[in-house]
Amino acid sequence: MEQQIESKTGFSPPSQRHIERAQRERFRAGRLDGKIEGFRAGELNAKRDVLFRLAARAGVTLSADDHARVLACTDRASLDRWIDNVVGAKSAADLLS
Repeated sequence: MEQQIESKTGFSPPSQRHIERAQRERFRAGRLDGKIEGFRAGELNAKRDVLFRLAARAGVTLSADDHARVLACTDRASLDRWIDNVVGAKSAADLLS
């Protein structure tokens, strides 16, 4: 009867390969999650930048509180709505409604 050789971890070689494969897949999934998170953060930053630039060009002055509100916003729909509001906005209240 052949005795299976166990690795340092105490698992048989086929089990150890399965564990290592699962770890590699989790690592890849984690990297993908990180890339997606980075992409979303970049998208939000770009929307904020567009909003600030358009507001300045429209002559709408944002207070420090308004500026902080925009920077804290993580909702893409709100940022899109605010960007759309630039057209015709006369004040920060019009813009951020």
